[in-house]
Amino acid sequence: MTWFIIVVLIIVLIPIVLLLVKSDKPYSAVTFYDRAKEVGFTIGEANRIKAKAREVGLADPGEALWHTRELDMVIAGFTEEFRTQKVDKKRDTIAFMEKLYDFRKRLEFDNPRYKFGIHSTKLIRRNQKLKILIQGLGVHQSTLVDNNERYLVITYPMGVKVEPGFNWKGKKISVYFRRDNDAEYVFDTYVLDEVRINNIPVLQIAHSDSLFRSQKRKSIRMRANSPAYLYLLRKGDTAFERPERIPGLRCIVEDISDDGAAIRIGGKARAGMMVKVQLWINDDVIVMSGIVKGVDYDSNKNQSVLHIQAMPLSPRMRNLVRSHVYNIKERAKYEDESALLDGNIFST
Repeated sequence: MTWFIIVVLIIVLIPIVLLLVKSDKPYSAVTFYDRAKEVGFTIGEANRIKAKAREVGLADPGEALWHTRELDMVIAGFTEEFRTQKVDKKRDTIAFMEKLYDFRKRLEFDNPRYKFGIHSTKLIRRNQKLKILIQGLGVHQSTLVDNNERYLVITYPMGVKVEPGFNWKGKKISVYFRRDNDAEYVFDTYVLDEVRINNIPVLQIAHSDSLFRSQKRKSIRMRANSPAYLYLLRKGDTAFERPERIPGLRCIVEDISDDGAAIRIGGKARAGMMVKVQLWINDDVIVMSGIVKGVDYDSNKNQSVLHIQAMPLSPRMRNLVRSHVYNIKERAKYEDESALLDGNIFST
């Protein structure tokens, strides 16, 4: 009797197992259209996305509405199609692509790493650039050189001048840093000791589990390292996206997004300047204007990194930037990028 029951169970379970194994479509057509409606696409737009997903080789079009990699394949397919048909500059095409990119951004920022960040200084990586606020001495730049269980080791704050006999031990400081693809952080701590490593003075500072996270990343940035031209904007200039015909200040675009860029130049610069940056990625000319919100100066290299907050881009330019942010290809790296930089044009 026992054997009979076992045989019956096997006969019943085998078809069920085979159905589960063969079922390689996690989403039904109903699920696809429900998801499309949920994220803001019309039925017509959903049909276009489904057709393009199949065209680029996706067995299940629903994957493009749940995963960034598959959505990027669809966006790349549309980009190539519209450029081939020479309709990429039409108003309805731009509007449709902007809708796709807006959804792409939302899908990216659903990733937990963008939502939660870090809560302890023990998670800060080496070589992180820091700004140190020292009461009575101002704000100075530093770099994290080591992070262990007991304390952080940072370089001696650049440019700080102290009286002979000044004692760092026990000194309270505030530390600010911008974490890549995350947000800006601030925490308060104190100096444990001042020591020398290989005869170079460094500070050991205490860990903190009370990090204040602010100005969360609102857009995805692309590592660029692309040569570009930088122009000073004068009062009354309004051609914020018009390509310039003459060379400007040579610079390097370190990273770029649809709301700003980090630009490296030779020499010093100051915050508050209005500038325009012009670069070429593949065959596309990208032009962006904005205000310099912050400057990181490296005295050893005599170079500055300008953090530019862009003025609102036109839909076409915004889509152009996003097309490269989400479809980035490896570009040639310069052995000596410093050779591409001009000198103290913006020195103060």
